[in-house]
Order: sequence, then C-alpha cells, then structure tokens
Amino acid sequence: MRRRVSQYLFSVGSPRGGPTKQCILLFWTSFVAWVSCYLWLLSTASIVASICLGFTAAWLGAFGHNWVHQPKYKLWAHLSLDVVGFSSDAWFREHNLQHHMYTNTPWDNHFTGSAPWLITDPTVERNVLQQYVMPYINPILLSFGLYTNYLINTVEVIKGNEVVTPWKLLLPLEIGAMVYTWGWRGMILMFLSHSILGVYYFTMALMNHNAQHCLNVTKRNASRDWGEAQIISSADWAVGMPFWAAGIYLWLNYHTVHHLFPLIDFSHHPAIQQILIETCKEFQIDYVVASPVDIYIQMVRSFSSPSSLMQEILVYGGGI
Repeated sequence: MRRRVSQYLFSVGSPRGGPTKQCILLFWTSFVAWVSCYLWLLSTASIVASICLGFTAAWLGAFGHNWVHQPKYKLWAHLSLDVVGFSSDAWFREHNLQHHMYTNTPWDNHFTGSAPWLITDPTVERNVLQQYVMPYINPILLSFGLYTNYLINTVEVIKGNEVVTPWKLLLPLEIGAMVYTWGWRGMILMFLSHSILGVYYFTMALMNHNAQHCLNVTKRNASRDWGEAQIISSADWAVGMPFWAAGIYLWLNYHTVHHLFPLIDFSHHPAIQQILIETCKEFQIDYVVASPVDIYIQMVRSFSSPSSLMQEILVYGGGI
C-alpha cells in the first residue's frame, strides 16, 4: 500500500500528499461562508442564518480535521477548529497521538469521549439508561457536543494541562456578541447553530468506528499488523464519490484510507481508495463498505449492546 500510494502521489505531482488546488479553494470558500453566515446572523438574528452557520461550521470543522494532521497547515487548523469552538492543540494530541495510533482500544480516547452517555467500548456492560434510552436520543446528546468538548478542554487549561491561547476566547466572544445584540434570542440561535454542528459532525465521526465489523474484538486481535487492524476498526460508505461531493459526509466516508495515511490530504482519498480495494483483494483482507443508513443503524445498536463482553482488546495488532 505504501509503495503504491507513493507512486500515485508522484504521478500527480504531489509527493508529500498535500492539498490539491480544488481542496484549497473549497477550504477558503467554506471559511468565507462561515464568516459571512455569522455576520448575517449577528446583523439579523435570522433562523435561516443560524442554520446556515451550523452547516458551514461543520464543513469548516471537517477541514480542521484534515489540517490538524498536516503541520504545514497549523494556522489553517486554527482557522477551522478554534474559530468554531474546538481546540486544535487538544485535537492534535488526543486525535493524532491517541485515536489514530490506538484506534478502538483502551488507549483510544474515542472509548471515553462520549461516556457515560454513549458507551462505545464493546467490552463494557451497559446500564439500563445506556442500553434503552441514550442510544435512541443520541442526536439530543450530540447537540451539546461542542459545549461538552469546550468545557472539558477548559478544565484541562485550568489544571495546567493545556496551553492558554487567545483562540480559546473566540467561542465566548461569538456567543457574547449575539447575546449582547439580541438577548435570549441570540443565545437560542447560537445554540441552534452549535447543535447542528454537533449532531452533523459527531454523528459522522461516531459512525466511522462503531459499525458492527469495527467492534469485532476477536478479528481485530488476530490482525497481522497495524494496517490490518485499522481496516478492521474503520467504517466507510459512499466510496465512489468524487472529492467535492464527499463534503456532504464531511469527507469522513473515506475513513479507512485516512487512518492508513493520516498525513495525506483528504483530497487524494478517492484515488487512494481504489488502491486500497485492490490491495485488500490481493492480500485476502476483508474490507467492508456499507450504506450510511446501515452503518448508522449498526452504530445505534452498538451503543445499546456490547458485542464483545468478557474479551480483552489487544492494543497492538496481532498482539505484538
């Protein structure tokens, strides 16, 4: 895979796997759209503006997820994640150095990020609420995802575990300006936009690692190396879409390729996807692609019912 992907990148004149011109154009379009929607909301307190702000924030956050993997674009990561209320610094540590290295294992912060409301660890028993209530109201829970993320990061700043930066002030300033200008209506409209961001973004992200095959501990423990473990732990859908169209899924539908090559810009994912499929066939590795509806249903079911009780997840593929 590495050799073939390297050959592809050289063939398109991007040996380091950086963003294409189309990707850069889409990013700046998304950024300008988000700024415009916020100014629109601030000047009119329009419900439509609030809804548009939520969607543009989700697209901008998706670009932040892309840029945080590429050190050259750290400023762009700030302009994508921090401006909508996330912390790119925390994202770098928790997402890059934990989630990507130890996907769907006890060392992955993904297993604790939504607890105790939504349980994603397949080896943990659920209580009554976690089994019969929380999975089915997950959109309500995810609508508070941005605030929960911000609060957790703020606590870490107070503890001295996070660096204090001016970027941290952006979310309070955005909310404060709306409340100062429009009072309670401003606060409600900001929550509406933030809830759209939370539900949209976190639903896609949770679908990526909570499909049925992602939680097969026996199969994951038997993986021959880290790469095979990533294929087992990640879920893909709509893998025939061109790059620009995949934005409807926040470009998270090509997630296995992203986990195998996290430093490569997501504008190359559709092409690398074909290499992934061919290589999996050659090495007789099961690679699962399902519809987004099927994956969503599997995700909700996985929240409710642990599929691997009384099993231990090995951190390293093959137990090495």
